[in-house]
Amino acid sequence: MSDASDPAYLRVLEDLRAQIREGLLGPGSRVPSRNGIMARYGVGETAAKHALQVLAAEGLIETRAGSGSYVRAIPATRYLDHDRLHFPGSPFGMGAGPGAAACPRPDGEPAATGNGLPRRLSWEHETQRVVPPAQVARRLGLAGRDLATRTVYLLTADGSPVQFATSYEPAALTADTPVAFPEQGPFAGRGVAERMQVLGLSVDQVAEDISVRPSLTSEASVLGIAPGAPALVIERAHRAAGRVVEISEIVVPADRFRLRYLFPLPPAPAGEPAAAVPAAAGAGQAGAG
Repeated sequence: MSDASDPAYLRVLEDLRAQIREGLLGPGSRVPSRNGIMARYGVGETAAKHALQVLAAEGLIETRAGSGSYVRAIPATRYLDHDRLHFPGSPFGMGAGPGAAACPRPDGEPAATGNGLPRRLSWEHETQRVVPPAQVARRLGLAGRDLATRTVYLLTADGSPVQFATSYEPAALTADTPVAFPEQGPFAGRGVAERMQVLGLSVDQVAEDISVRPSLTSEASVLGIAPGAPALVIERAHRAAGRVVEISEIVVPADRFRLRYLFPLPPAPAGEPAAAVPAAAGAGQAGAG
């Protein structure tokens, strides 16, 4: 909660944001204009302008030329399930929970949604050999003008964008082999781990760093969101004996999706007693205190 010591725009921002999230300003409702904010909240033009800019960057409002700012209709949140480490382009697939879709079928047929209705999921991809950005080259151990194989993926559901991924591999690593390109040849679409196995490299670690940042203009254009709207960003690296053999960046609209990780656990061996529940002991200690 803000107080008198906070910057003026924060007081405006928090109040308007709360009204939108609580439904007091519903989808399609007009947001107070810059002059209206100045009069209602007793702030200057800079504070009013900044508050509106932040709401737009967060994807909560949209500006219509010559008309003003309006509350955006926020699509229902869906889950992206992390259960597909071997799937090309991204480990995330649309989960089969309520309102979500199952993972794409390898035969290209529509996947079934949680309510049993078919849903058309598809991947688009494009591969090129390029001189990678400096930070990518460093992570892949490339030097000078060494090339990387870059593959760009776009997942859509019924024609609507879901996630945008960019993958890089050292070009020299796979050159003149059956796995030179991720989506071509006899091992097309097999995933990084299986393709590297063809080269005698065993991927023994997959690391992922997750963050939230404003979407770049190029990403927003592909994903159909406002530039600067929050995006979930997953930075992934495949390693084999400490060597990074692939890195990728996966971008997902943060207002539409949540990431869900599924961890299968082996069943307990038959005949072994169940483990003690730590919470019970903790409760007893709390009572004794």
